Amino acid sequence: MPTLRVTMAFVKACGGDPGEWRAYWTQVQRALDRDAPDGCLGSITPQWADTESPDFTGPAHRGHQEDVPAADPGQGVADQRAGEPVSAVTPEAEGWFVESFSALLRLDTEPIEALEQRVIVATLDGLSELTTSVSVPRHSTDVEHEHGLESELLYGGSLGAREQPYESYFKNVIVLPRPISRGERHRYAVRLRIPPGQRMAPHYVYVPFNRSDQFELRVRFDPRHLPQAIWMLQGAPTAVIYERGPAPQTLVPDRFGEVHVAFRAPRQGLGYGVCWQE
Repeated sequence: MPTLRVTMAFVKACGGDPGEWRAYWTQVQRALDRDAPDGCLGSITPQWADTESPDFTGPAHRGHQEDVPAADPGQGVADQRAGEPVSAVTPEAEGWFVESFSALLRLDTEPIEALEQRVIVATLDGLSELTTSVSVPRHSTDVEHEHGLESELLYGGSLGAREQPYESYFKNVIVLPRPISRGERHRYAVRLRIPPGQRMAPHYVYVPFNRSDQFELRVRFDPRHLPQAIWMLQGAPTAVIYERGPAPQTLVPDRFGEVHVAFRAPRQGLGYGVCWQE
């Protein structure tokens, strides 16, 4: 299994799509995860593969069927299997890494929204834009034709482009106010909103694919309609996100319906965040 860095070097040299190959590499990596629960593996045939191509679903290619991005301060992962969606935030950090990432998920509002603030550090001179992404898979009860996500940059630049290459994968390009130099910090904030009436999967999970020094998450539930159980994920294989039952140690929201978790130096490829049982 080549490292992600080596894989992306080949992709760049051959003119491939970095987002697609980063997603495929992550799927294969999941298939090699010894801690993945039984029954969580599925086909990981590349999404761009022709239907008449050779079968890649044999034992050596079993893994998580995910729609993985390559984006934002920590790349996120999302499973598309019916009934077990996950929300995951992610960054395609080429030329930068995440020094800190803090998020507030508001489940007590309509529409549901996430306020995300990041401090990134440039690792090369002349960094002028950031490519970020987030995966928002369908809720198990969502059968609507449309599936969307609204993005708004609150400060720290301008949204240069918005794309939806896949149904649940959204990609943004953030243009910085000015090019920044190697070692220089930059702060920006984004508001993400689920369109009115669209339900959110019962997870908010951050899976960094690049260096990320700190992640902090607050989730505010509606105090009048609290979940049956809330639990934290810390360094979890992606497959664990889709387990139906809560973890042994659950979180108790305060009187305003809020829970808070924080992680230092989250490991690349593992999940960090909060899950809940509706």
